[in-house]
Amino acid sequence: MQKRLYLIPIVFMITLTLSGCGAAVIGGAGYTGYKGSTDERSAGTILDDMTIFTTIKTKMIGDEFVKARNIDVDVLNGVVYLIGVVESASQKRMAVDIARGVEGVRRVEDQLVIGKTSAGQILNDTILTSKIRTALLKDPDIRSFNIDVDTNNNTVTLTGMVSSYTEKDKVLYIVQNVVGKRQVIDNLSVGN
Repeated sequence: MQKRLYLIPIVFMITLTLSGCGAAVIGGAGYTGYKGSTDERSAGTILDDMTIFTTIKTKMIGDEFVKARNIDVDVLNGVVYLIGVVESASQKRMAVDIARGVEGVRRVEDQLVIGKTSAGQILNDTILTSKIRTALLKDPDIRSFNIDVDTNNNTVTLTGMVSSYTEKDKVLYIVQNVVGKRQVIDNLSVGN
């Protein structure tokens, strides 16, 4: 009976993902209202990405040194994107090592920044992220639920899948208009 109990959350996550309630980009900030039918990845790839994400986050949470709450982990087709602000080069190195050590990871994109973030900056980043998401939602040609937006110390990172280079260009244009001269990191993939 105990073996079946641990399968319930896994079956529930698979059901949500396949029914269209899974995250666009398997990560800490993926939208849960996402429509699974618009994802270019296969159900198996989505499940693999979800497993990689869960394993990495679990290992980071278990590591007192890494401080996982400051690191957003996004996984797309086995590529892991580490986004956020960490306090030291050793924290950054440890986070990357944890991600690289997980089975199924094809590559780790280290986009972690060393520094500190104030409460005021966190609020500013949250507001900017909301403005970007709102602007993307307004455009019917953009599958905005496929795009994860992260903002850390005024640097915006876009991760996810778009259906074409035209959609990608449109997303980048809209985001640049919202953020002005702030840096935008483009992790958008076209198709599968």
